Amino acid sequence: MRDYEIIRSRRKTISLQVTRDGRVVVRCPMRTPVRQIREFVENHADWVREHVEKAREQQEDRPIFTEKEIRQYRELARRVLTAKTELWSARMGVTYGRIAIRQQATRWGSCSTKGNLNYNWVLMLVPEELQDYVVVHELAHRREMNHSPRFWKIVAEQLPDYAVRRKRLKEYAGYTDIQTAPEGWED
Repeated sequence: MRDYEIIRSRRKTISLQVTRDGRVVVRCPMRTPVRQIREFVENHADWVREHVEKAREQQEDRPIFTEKEIRQYRELARRVLTAKTELWSARMGVTYGRIAIRQQATRWGSCSTKGNLNYNWVLMLVPEELQDYVVVHELAHRREMNHSPRFWKIVAEQLPDYAVRRKRLKEYAGYTDIQTAPEGWED
């Protein structure tokens, strides 16, 4: 295997990464000899092939949406996720600021220190119980702005099966990387 990118930094170890688009990245200390990098990649060739193939399959499985479809999903997300946020925030006894619906490449949602919530419109493509998990997760940050045991306790108080939901949500990871159809494309 000879097709990989090398990123040198002040790190102490060599690592491999396969990006979402199937590129292979080797991260290594500044003075690592090319021979050592090559050997490291060759020693992990099976792992690399497996993950490159998986990334390519996920690329092929990604849904493609027109701009009109995306607008419709964003409008739906605004209605659905605002209602869910109102419901769960009342149950949890927390407040929040504004809600924004975005297209985020790697996140389902986020919560700022000011209490503003961002949700990915792609949540409309996953089952409702997973949408609820994301809303509860983000609202839990209104009490704990981290992922400490206290944070997960807050989530568990609302969703005792949160770990199952969290795991299931990972099955939809490729959905956050939505492709937009080329202009003029019709389904």
